[in-house]
Amino acid sequence: MKKYILCIFVVLLIIITNSSYAFPASSKPMSKRAKMEPMIKTYDIPSEERTSNTTDFFVDDINNINSVGLLNIVKTDGSDDDCTASVIRTNNGNIAITAAHCIFDHNLQTWNTNLYFFPGYNNNAPGRVGKVYAYKSFIWGDFRQDITRFDYGFIKFYYPEGRKLQDDTGAFDYDLVIPQGNVPATVFGYPGDNSGDFVNCPKDGQHLCQWQGDSFDFPSTLPNYEWYRGINVDVGYGSSGGPWLRNYDPNTNAGNVMGISHGILYEPYPDFSTASWAWHQDDFANLLQYAENSQ
Repeated sequence: MKKYILCIFVVLLIIITNSSYAFPASSKPMSKRAKMEPMIKTYDIPSEERTSNTTDFFVDDINNINSVGLLNIVKTDGSDDDCTASVIRTNNGNIAITAAHCIFDHNLQTWNTNLYFFPGYNNNAPGRVGKVYAYKSFIWGDFRQDITRFDYGFIKFYYPEGRKLQDDTGAFDYDLVIPQGNVPATVFGYPGDNSGDFVNCPKDGQHLCQWQGDSFDFPSTLPNYEWYRGINVDVGYGSSGGPWLRNYDPNTNAGNVMGISHGILYEPYPDFSTASWAWHQDDFANLLQYAENSQ
């Protein structure tokens, strides 16, 4: 009897330890991602004003990069500020990406009052479609807790019925999976107040400037290094929300958004490197779906 029990035990031990019966690595318990809630802001613009400053014809291109534009922000106290935003290719056709801190005032913990987008803005003049009014904005609620986390969001615009903003400006594709390692990037923004390190750039907030170089992973010795990617340039005030483009083609102004400018992170991160939140593909796709489906 003892021998019989021993034989059964040995057989069970062999079955359990045999790789063909063991649980695959992918099914090992993983820490669950907390469910995040989107935050949505609707801008109540009178119907007669929603497209009043949008041109009905194409003016001469000023910089020929109409998918990037100046984002003018009206704050709750009536003051204004500027960021950068870019049109991304969607089914809706009227959506741009920018930094969450350009949409939501983290210090006051409130939405900015209004957002006005000037695609193709350059040299103190609007681009081909003029001024576009924001209709709704979308960010992740987790951004409220920490300005360095989930610092991206989407803006949906009012646009003349029967037309799509991206058809008039062009649009960038986007990377759901952020590439790792050193990846060449072209970065755009509107630095003002003589800030930042863009070269051959007036830094007056009125000119679209660009930088090219490698984006990179931060060293693993830094806290939460996997949350961010960096570029070795200070993009300056006004460039927040500006796109980091992979495979940018200046002839067609096409490329993939793989990040957006957040700013300089706190120590011990270097004070000369601009960071971007390295979004998770599901988070990005889900928030964008909220934006596309929202009426």
